[in-house]
Amino acid sequence: GSFSAAGRELNVTHAAISQQVRGLERELGVTLAQRAGRSITLTEAGTELACALGDSFEGMQRGVQAIRGQQAGRGLRVATTPFIVDSLILPRLSEFWDAHPGVEVALKPDVRYVDLVAEGCDLGLRAGPHGRVWPGMDTQLLSHSRWLVVSAPGLVAEQGTDPLTLPWVWTDEMPGEIAVLRDAGVDIDTLQKVEVGSAMLHWQATRRGLGVSLASEHVARDDIAAGRLQELCLTGIREGDGYYAVTPKGTSRPIVTAFIAWLKTLF
Repeated sequence: GSFSAAGRELNVTHAAISQQVRGLERELGVTLAQRAGRSITLTEAGTELACALGDSFEGMQRGVQAIRGQQAGRGLRVATTPFIVDSLILPRLSEFWDAHPGVEVALKPDVRYVDLVAEGCDLGLRAGPHGRVWPGMDTQLLSHSRWLVVSAPGLVAEQGTDPLTLPWVWTDEMPGEIAVLRDAGVDIDTLQKVEVGSAMLHWQATRRGLGVSLASEHVARDDIAAGRLQELCLTGIREGDGYYAVTPKGTSRPIVTAFIAWLKTLF
């Protein structure tokens, strides 16, 4: 009923509305709106067009609402390592659910590189040197972390504090840790290894005193504080890496943003 009211609704000037209507009338070759005093009335053609456009806009609105509903109901799929799941996420996941009840969180623990897009993951937790970039991904730094050599106190009491003379809990599913040891000048082939076969068992075996492990500060700190593990000295260990939240490029869902914010409190 008013170009001014329409302008306020669309956050543009009434002149812009008038100009667009006049342009549409020229395009169609028919009068769509007529002035009646201070108000605007639609002609028969204008009313017919308004009804058709209204149906179309309502269809678009239903489509947008449907997508929003689907996204709101879809849980989180997070790719990370078994160590982060076991030591950081699971012990405090209830805190996230307290703030976001009912959100399904599916964790995909794997020490190998996971293609987030191909696996349908919302985000991944990855470690790497400062400034590391993963192509096609948006990256947020969660925290820096030192590398530590750790062992159960019982193993140290029995066999001494030199990690190079102690057995090492070992699995081939730890390429990052192996690289750090090699960079420190450790001859991997000379180490006494206790093969556990799976990264999922690695940390439990370390806690049970089967051998020494290399771990990030954030993964080991609670066990050290509780006395289940102790730090050993190994010269040459490089400065720790950063932990990053990695997401496919583009706009993330609000719940993904909320989960990343919660992850920052863990580190």
